[in-house]
Amino acid sequence: MAGDTRFDGLDAPTLPHVPRPGRAAPRYTGPPSYPATPRWGFPLVAWRTPSALPFTPPPPVDPASRQHWLAGFSMRCLTLTALLALLAAAAEGWRYALLVSSRDAGVAAGSVRLSDALVYTASALLLVAAALSATSCLLWLLRARAAAEANAGVRSSRPAWHVFASVLVPGVNLVLPGILLTELEHTAAERPPDRRPRPSRLVRAWWAAWIVNLLLALLAVLWGFREGVQAAADGVVLHALLNLSAFVVAVMTILVVRGISTQLGPSDEAVGTRLVFVRGGAETGPSRRARPADSAR
Repeated sequence: MAGDTRFDGLDAPTLPHVPRPGRAAPRYTGPPSYPATPRWGFPLVAWRTPSALPFTPPPPVDPASRQHWLAGFSMRCLTLTALLALLAAAAEGWRYALLVSSRDAGVAAGSVRLSDALVYTASALLLVAAALSATSCLLWLLRARAAAEANAGVRSSRPAWHVFASVLVPGVNLVLPGILLTELEHTAAERPPDRRPRPSRLVRAWWAAWIVNLLLALLAVLWGFREGVQAAADGVVLHALLNLSAFVVAVMTILVVRGISTQLGPSDEAVGTRLVFVRGGAETGPSRRARPADSAR
């Protein structure tokens, strides 16, 4: 056919590539706006803890979780006790410095009153913190024994009142606390029950610090019956040493509690509180005002 031009193979001419015009990006004009409050949204559901639901018993707590919680609480109390013990030791040191300086010159009355107030306040707070730490540690020891026995599948031959007697009975509190910690450490490590428990270096160090602290406390009480200026000055030094030994005992107890608690199993604090999905749970909150029939959607 005339005028018919055929192109086949390599004889076809190459046409230039013409880019397709692109679509311009829309300009951001801000978030959408509505003439009225939208009626759409999330469904009426809620998240609740299992114990918050009616007729739902709380989930059982195993001894390991209880001892982990008590271990954390005990270590916080012991940290406070250690800080107060250092403060009380510093207050006793300042009082002794005032006694030494009063030999050659007079001491300002304000410094003496401030020193006395610091000594009495720190000592009172230290006694309260030490009592709270001792109570929490005793409760932790009971829970830790139960958790260790459950893990090892054994049962201790010592009754629970031995734990309280280890602190309350004079003379016995020098020996029995170390024995209880040694047995607990032996059971927590799941060693053979027929093998004789032997304390670790940490428990032996804690035991020695505990004995020194109790002996210094007894000596400080007996020293208070002595009279004289030199006896009063020596009593200040003795109380400072007693506070320093209380600091050492608190720090060593933190290490012992942390070590044994770690042996009993990892803590599940990172998991958090378990929540459950409740349909219609939003009904427990404030009711929403009814929408008028002629209102805009």
